[in-house]
Amino acid sequence: MGLEQFKAFAKGGEKKEETNKNVMIYTRVSSKDQENNKSLKTQLEQATKYAEQHGYIITSKFGGTYESASGDVTRKEFMKLINEIRTTKNKPFAILLNTINRFSRTGATSVTLAHELVEKYGVHLIDVTTGKNTITADGRNEIYLELIKSNQENLDRMKNTIPGMEKLIDAGNWLGKAPRGYDLYGTKVKNFKLHHSCQKIVLNDEGKLLQKAWQWKLQGEKDYMIIQRLKDLGLKISKQSLSDVWRNTFYCGISSHKMLKGEVRVGNWEKMVSEQDFLMVQEILKENKFGYKQDKSNPNRPLNGFVKCHECGNKLTGYEVKAKNLHYYKCQGCKGGSINADTTSKSKQEGANDLFFELLQQYELNEALKAAFNAQLKLTYSMLNDESKSDNQILSKELLRLEEDLKKLKRRYALGEIDDKDIFSELKSEYEEKINDFKQKLEMTDSKISNPDNYIKISEEIVSNISNYWDSEDVETKKRIQELVFCAGLSLDLKNRVYLTEKVNVIFSISRDITRVSERANKKRQPISKLPSSVVAGTRLERATFGL
Repeated sequence: MGLEQFKAFAKGGEKKEETNKNVMIYTRVSSKDQENNKSLKTQLEQATKYAEQHGYIITSKFGGTYESASGDVTRKEFMKLINEIRTTKNKPFAILLNTINRFSRTGATSVTLAHELVEKYGVHLIDVTTGKNTITADGRNEIYLELIKSNQENLDRMKNTIPGMEKLIDAGNWLGKAPRGYDLYGTKVKNFKLHHSCQKIVLNDEGKLLQKAWQWKLQGEKDYMIIQRLKDLGLKISKQSLSDVWRNTFYCGISSHKMLKGEVRVGNWEKMVSEQDFLMVQEILKENKFGYKQDKSNPNRPLNGFVKCHECGNKLTGYEVKAKNLHYYKCQGCKGGSINADTTSKSKQEGANDLFFELLQQYELNEALKAAFNAQLKLTYSMLNDESKSDNQILSKELLRLEEDLKKLKRRYALGEIDDKDIFSELKSEYEEKINDFKQKLEMTDSKISNPDNYIKISEEIVSNISNYWDSEDVETKKRIQELVFCAGLSLDLKNRVYLTEKVNVIFSISRDITRVSERANKKRQPISKLPSSVVAGTRLERATFGL
């Protein structure tokens, strides 16, 4: 019997040439800014060339974007590659990388992952620049050492750069991309138009719109209304993004960067909002944490959660003494006492609801003063035209930009720079839709207050009968009236049973000012005329005035 029959069981000797020629390619850059350079394209070209030279078949490509190699599981494209290898039945022979540090810089973690690919799945790593690979034992050790070295390079780089970064931030400068609404000028910015000898951060057009949003928030407007108003002016912002704006100290010129390690610094950039106004908005957010109210209102206690205690600032809460069928408001903060909700035959003093009814009457318009009220309201509308003109300018500027972009798109298509007709048609339709939308918005701003007579008539009716409206309507309407008239809330001195107002809707403020001027004029026996425009200078007509 010959030995030839046993050669199939022999060990050692030369192995047959690898028949699996399938490979995958992974490319990446470390930051978004690098996406715009030619690095990704070069990586792909070199990997493709290497595959052609060695007879490999490229089955799939991963990456093609920016992913920091300081983490593995956080890289979406990288984990897509790894999971594909783990789950696919037909494993590739190797992963082609421009350099081994494109695979990972996590040190021991990356070695463990590479070892898993090689030993468990038979998938190798190939550095196409140097030719180093994990196919042989020596090659594997060399690749593993390169991965450890890449991690050490990262650590060394951080040790050298972090102190300088911390010093930069400590001096009031900013590190990284400026928040929404700002342009960052400096020596290292990619946009040539923003190059400057030193760092400078200034408000851009979007920032000026967000600056308006801060003022609307301070005036008591809800986020959904602010989002819609910004959208009308051409700025789309999500609810979450707007919420982030309210809470970012950058906008009031304060740096709270994590590299300050729990400290804050005054920043060297243009403020969008004052520090005081920023803190006021934080108080507004505390009162309405989630942007909506869970309203379990009792019709007998419409002031519940609206009126604050004058002593401590906490909101009064309502309760019922069921045995007596009586309702009360009480301060839970300073325990400053309670007050009956309604005046009864057994009450020694007026209740909070009746006191509020009398307060509203103080802002009602007397029949004899309607002419003066109408004249003053027209002056207010005239002032509002300035804001409308500002909005109009912003919309016109954006419309002009869109029309210019559409012309450029058509020109590129005509010159053959865009050869896909479907893509061109889709983009053209998008631009035309936006342009039409902006034209409609411009028409709205043009006519918004061009004919105020109807609004003045409605305002006159509401202001003349506001106490009766409040007294006769359901609890939900009562609350809307309360927020309408006293847009910044209301305080109650429980001890002296006196309401203290902070800010009143400008319409009702005009009514009361006209009444006071009338009373003074009557004492001096002088006729009254319209109030001077200074009475309403700096005020803004609340949109909610006409929303009842």
